[in-house]
Amino acid sequence: MNSSQIRRMWTVAIGMGLVLGVIILRLFVFQVVNGEEWKEVVIENLAVTDAPERGVIYDHNGAVLAVDEWDYRLGVSPSILTDAEELATELSPVLQVPRGQLLEQMESSQLYVVLAARISSETADAIRQLEYGDEVQLDPLPRRFYPQGNLMCHVLGFVDFDGIGGAGVEGYYQGELAGEAASATVPISPLQRQTTVIAREGADLTLTIDRSVQYTVERHLKEALAEHGAVSGSIIVMDPRTGAIIAMAAEPCYSANNFFETEESLFYNPLVTAVYEPGSVMKLVTMAAALDSGTVTPATTYNDTGAIAVGGHVSYNWDRGAYGTVDMTSLLAHSLNVGAATIATWMGPTTFYDYFQRFGFGKPTGIDLFAEEPGLMPLPGSGEWQESFIATNSYGQALAVTPLQMISAISALANNGYLMQPYVVAEVRDENGVHRHEPTVLSQAIKPETAAIMTTMAVTAVQQEVQEALVEGYTVAGKTGTAQIAEPFGYHPTDTIGSFIGWLPADDPEIVVFVKLDRPQSAPWGSMTAAPVFSKLAKELVVLLDIPPDEIRLGALASN
Repeated sequence: MNSSQIRRMWTVAIGMGLVLGVIILRLFVFQVVNGEEWKEVVIENLAVTDAPERGVIYDHNGAVLAVDEWDYRLGVSPSILTDAEELATELSPVLQVPRGQLLEQMESSQLYVVLAARISSETADAIRQLEYGDEVQLDPLPRRFYPQGNLMCHVLGFVDFDGIGGAGVEGYYQGELAGEAASATVPISPLQRQTTVIAREGADLTLTIDRSVQYTVERHLKEALAEHGAVSGSIIVMDPRTGAIIAMAAEPCYSANNFFETEESLFYNPLVTAVYEPGSVMKLVTMAAALDSGTVTPATTYNDTGAIAVGGHVSYNWDRGAYGTVDMTSLLAHSLNVGAATIATWMGPTTFYDYFQRFGFGKPTGIDLFAEEPGLMPLPGSGEWQESFIATNSYGQALAVTPLQMISAISALANNGYLMQPYVVAEVRDENGVHRHEPTVLSQAIKPETAAIMTTMAVTAVQQEVQEALVEGYTVAGKTGTAQIAEPFGYHPTDTIGSFIGWLPADDPEIVVFVKLDRPQSAPWGSMTAAPVFSKLAKELVVLLDIPPDEIRLGALASN
């Protein structure tokens, strides 16, 4: 090795020694001199969150009614854009935003800029196809989608952009549907034990309602509003044996897919939140109470003079007529206010209101829908109650009910006297399995024998006075209601609410149907508006629900 090579070797060695010394010095300063300071800023753990997907809502046969889809937030990091001008040119027609506005945002000094807070998945797909589409950031945002459109709007409700259910099933089952996000602080070092972060996914719901039946009900309701010139209306179909809601519709409806464009008042489900004075349909409950308490029998008579004064208030029959000697079946058939008030006074306040509470009035039914109202029924001893109320309540005035309360009460007559809790969700499926709804008895309002007598009387009432409600091949029991509309200074002079509640087959009821039309213009009477709607709808329901005609059904029973 010559002297030149030795010099080079020493030069390299000294250079490497100097570099090594600098590295050692920097490590000493980093770890020893500034060690405590760096400990405060170094990231040893990372916060991780796992967000759940909201559960799916199905109809009775498994058709999807509500499911999560995805929108996107569109953003860019201006400092890494290759050509902001070209990207702005490409995005402008897709986003329908002026090119200059986009370019101004892209030339911002900020690290990240949101170009669009929420775009559809279709728009996001179009952006991905752009030449510079890979330079934008598309962050997924969940959005609730209702593939059946407006169908069942008041039952389903809606979900806002924060994932909160605001009405219907979506609101009532918010906790179950939304699931529960999981978060944890996870060490980033591969040498440390890692934590698994798994959210509790949202539960899936199966409703008691078949979309085909619901569609039929909604169609009949819309046709009824057009035919009779009513401003709004409601129809409920219930299985009296279980309390299961078979269909539930109210108009006007709204689009849950476009909830952000909807007037807030439409979100409230009038079937469970809006109260009204039900009118003469309440006579079924009054008569049931009088029969069950032993106050009257079907053969009991009273002298109808056309008017009765109770507590300083005079009640008249709907036609201002006086009917003389009237038995209980005729009282129902002719829908006599004086007769209802008479037997209510015979019962007395204690017995009368005890039965009305057994039928569920004055308190929520407990249905699994958002924001149910309890109705209004002042009781003796309260500051709101007046002596005249025992008369007016007997024929459905001076108290307020929801449509659901009314059909639930009448369903007890069709179910051997047992009042069932109504419900719309048949199954909840979550990580712990399938939870099926078990029918719940709220009370035994009347004895089975009384319920049978009431059904016979209600059949006679329909056959004699409300033939518009008849359904060929089936025996129908039911009652009309024509209610005045209470306003701040009395009742409206002309407008009414027409209703009809009927159940069939009368001897072994499978469905109870409630029809209510608000302010019909074709006629003021429920017998001329709501009753024909019931008949038309029931003729289709018996086919959809496979309910055999009386002749076939009773013939099969006889042969067995």
